[in-house]
Amino acid sequence: MKNKITILLSMMIFLSACSLESNSSSTDDEINSPAESQTEKVEEKADENRVVSFYGVGDNLIHSYIYEEALTEDGSYDFTPMYENLQGEIQEADLAYINQETLIGGDELGFSGYPTFNTPEDMRQSLVDTGFDLVSGSNNHTMDRGGAAAQHSLDLWKEYEDEILFTGIFESQEDRDDFPVFEKNGMTFSFLTYTYGTNGIPLDQPYRTNLIDEELIKADVERAQEMSDFVVVAMHWGNENTYELNVDQTHYSQLLADLEVDVVVGTHSHNLQPVEWVRGQNGNETLVTYSLGNFIASPYMDMNSFGGAIQFDFIQENEDYYIDNVVLQPIVIHYDNTTGTRANFKLYNLQDYPEELAVLHGHGLDHSYFYTTVDQVIDDGFLSAPVLEGIEKYSTEPAAADQAA
Repeated sequence: MKNKITILLSMMIFLSACSLESNSSSTDDEINSPAESQTEKVEEKADENRVVSFYGVGDNLIHSYIYEEALTEDGSYDFTPMYENLQGEIQEADLAYINQETLIGGDELGFSGYPTFNTPEDMRQSLVDTGFDLVSGSNNHTMDRGGAAAQHSLDLWKEYEDEILFTGIFESQEDRDDFPVFEKNGMTFSFLTYTYGTNGIPLDQPYRTNLIDEELIKADVERAQEMSDFVVVAMHWGNENTYELNVDQTHYSQLLADLEVDVVVGTHSHNLQPVEWVRGQNGNETLVTYSLGNFIASPYMDMNSFGGAIQFDFIQENEDYYIDNVVLQPIVIHYDNTTGTRANFKLYNLQDYPEELAVLHGHGLDHSYFYTTVDQVIDDGFLSAPVLEGIEKYSTEPAAADQAA
């Protein structure tokens, strides 16, 4: 079972950040006073080895087909059956992150899919039950139903603050400026979230979500570095439906590396994009996942039918802090048309996706398409042995051109 989230302290500085704390009563889970110097923290942690495992996925994109399938006989919505094949890995991770792409603005507004989303409130419990404990709401759909709905979404997530840490939507400048420092297994973490925009819908308040801005990011990261052992930044950026990086992704990935951010978790393209280590100006290396693609969605193009989970360990070894054991796990979004409409949505790790289901995939895709695409997009060094074996077996021909459904 995942440990509950506990906010340990909040500092009034300019950023939104988050991480998690174990509910253990051991001294390993006690946070240092903000008055303690970094030197004291290092001395206290000397000769100790600690590990925090991370599991992160992309866009939880709830189209109407998906919430219609989640409707139960009693009128509630249960999305957990769609996620259940991955539940074990998610729950085993110390930190499990997801981008809640679609606004949960309140059931009274009525539910909607593309282009202005509103997702059933029951999604919150489904994410808790699946094992997620870190959720971002900062993306291009944050303002889909206006400022009041965004505020209502934040209020709804507060009801789940003992189970899930939600960030990316703020209710005041003070709320945005508060810096919660969180500890997990004796290490401190900051989590910053930014989006390129909100689909042309103006923010109702300047603090509502963090828009990508170089000076804002620099100031935020500088403060985060002062308070945390690790800084993770979620960037909702790039262009949709392309494997190619755009100018902003290239620019900001280098900027974040130069600022010595530890990990960049990218989303928005709705398809997998490369993973790489970006060397900063001080010789450090930043792990950058340019886009993890969709977690679940009703795919529009072939490339939208799978995404990935980034898995790695945060490690403290005496006075050294680093990232290791990085794996990109491809995830297939299965659905079929056997009932006359899109149905039977379910997620599978690529190597576990049954061939008998693949022949029913609603986009007419097969293992060859998935493995060949992964081979073309993701460097072998980030793939597990089972996935590499699948690439060797299936990727004998170039991937077919992506088609819209």
